[in-house]
Amino acid sequence: MSKELIDKDVAAYLLANPDFFVDRDRLLLKIQVPHKSKGTISLVEKQLDVIRDRQKKTRRQLKEFVENAERNKEIFDKSRKLILSMMAAKRSSEFFGALEKGLKRDFGCKANSLVVFGKPKQINHFTSRIPAESARKYVGALMQSKVPTLGTLRPREQDFLFRDQSEKVKSAAVLTIRDKNKYLGMLAIGSSDTEYFTPDMDALFINFIAETLGKLLPQHLPRN
Repeated sequence: MSKELIDKDVAAYLLANPDFFVDRDRLLLKIQVPHKSKGTISLVEKQLDVIRDRQKKTRRQLKEFVENAERNKEIFDKSRKLILSMMAAKRSSEFFGALEKGLKRDFGCKANSLVVFGKPKQINHFTSRIPAESARKYVGALMQSKVPTLGTLRPREQDFLFRDQSEKVKSAAVLTIRDKNKYLGMLAIGSSDTEYFTPDMDALFINFIAETLGKLLPQHLPRN
C-alpha cells in the first residue's frame, strides 16, 4: 500500500471519528509535527498555531475592509461635492472653474487636463478641444475603455494628456466622457503619489464623475 493511500486512510478515519482523541491526552502530547522555527511541536500546539494564524488573517482582512470603506466614503464625499458644484454653475467659466477647483482642492491633484473632441480650440488653460482622430493616435486605447483607467500611464499617453505637467504625474485616473454613445472627450487627473490611483481601487464614484460630465459638458462647450 502506498504512503499516499495510507495518508488518505488516516485522514479519512480521523474525520469519520472526531472523538478519537477523547481520553487520549497523552497521545495528543506525544504526537510531534514539524515546525519551521521550533523544529517539532505537539499536535495541541499545532492546533493553537493554526487558530492564531486564522485570527491574524481575520484581523488583517477586517482592517483592510475598514480602510477600504473609509477610503470609499472619502472619495464619495469628494465626488459628491465636485458634482454639486458643477451642477450649480450658471456660466461656462463657473463650470470649468468648479471642475478645476474641486480636483485641486478636494482630490489634491495639481495636474489635470480636460480634452474635448472637435475643431481645435484652447478653451482655457487646462481645457483644449482637438479632433478625435488626432487624439486617437496617442490615447486610442484609453478612448476605447468603458471604465476609468487607473494607475500608471504609458509615457506617450501621459505626455499627450498632461503636457508640461507630465513629469509631476506618478499615477493617474483617465475618464472617457460620453453622452450616450457619442464620445465627448477625456478627463485626466494626475497625482504625484504613485499609490493615489491604482488599478485595484474602486472606480464607482470616479466613473460617476465621468457620467455626470457627459450630461453637463455639452451645454458649456463653445459652438465654434
